[in-house]
Amino acid sequence: YFLIGAAKLVVVIAIFLLTFYVISQVFEIKMDANLGHIFVVFSKVLIYFLLKATKPPRYKCGISKSCPEKHFAFKMSSGAANVVGPKICVEDNVLMSGVKNNVGRGINIALVNGKTGELLDTKFFDMWGGDVAPLIEFLKTIQDGTIVLMATYDDGATK
Repeated sequence: YFLIGAAKLVVVIAIFLLTFYVISQVFEIKMDANLGHIFVVFSKVLIYFLLKATKPPRYKCGISKSCPEKHFAFKMSSGAANVVGPKICVEDNVLMSGVKNNVGRGINIALVNGKTGELLDTKFFDMWGGDVAPLIEFLKTIQDGTIVLMATYDDGATK
């Protein structure tokens, strides 16, 4: 809808400028600026505003809308097979990813302070060939008020 409105505005302004030009020629009104220069400036301004208006806003972690006050923006994605690692982002801060090289096969966990959003710890547990005991011990150490974010990579579990 915005582009249709912008196109209509362009047509109206072009007609206005053309009408002004014709009237100035008929009545021999002298202008210091030529019409070509006016059109060039007008088109540059119009292009600037169209590009600025069509650019989507960027929200934290690349989510689709902003979060309300006193809420954390987060985005998680599990890995794709054993090719692309999982990614966990909180408040525009990537906590775990293949790029950071802190993810592994199985269950990937990021612990975040529930009040400040600060990263407390990250670990991954191989639930295909590894032992489940370290995961259970890790889960027992989590304090109240901690946000637990989990994503899988390759194989989430066989145990």
